Amino acid sequence: MWADKHVTHNSPVPERELFSALVYVVQQGKYEIGGLRHELQDLLFKGDPTLISYGHFFVATVKADGPGSVLQLSVFGVPGAPKALLDGWKNKKAGAALVEAVEEVLTAANPPRPEPVQSFAVMQDGSTVPWTSGEFPGF
Repeated sequence: MWADKHVTHNSPVPERELFSALVYVVQQGKYEIGGLRHELQDLLFKGDPTLISYGHFFVATVKADGPGSVLQLSVFGVPGAPKALLDGWKNKKAGAALVEAVEEVLTAANPPRPEPVQSFAVMQDGSTVPWTSGEFPGF
């Protein structure tokens, strides 16, 4: 209930491939990127609201793990939205759907590539700034 959810997904593919697939899914889906840092493979984004949800915030990091990689995903409710009994369930479901979409991209015969984009963060006023090191400067 009311819980943020954290998902860890291990993948046999190298970290660059996993991060590329994640960025592609977010670019093509109903998400708004709030920050992307290629250097440390971090991605912050927001999911669109639905009939039963105010939307979700996602924080994703991809790291090397032996010959493969690991996706660490945290899913949160939108700040200011009223709390509900099903928030934890909805956050878990949103995280699982994202991981499933990333896996579909990775297992495609000819995996699509994301649109090239430089590392950036979106500030509260809507402007973008470079984000290559340090804490997230936006929101």
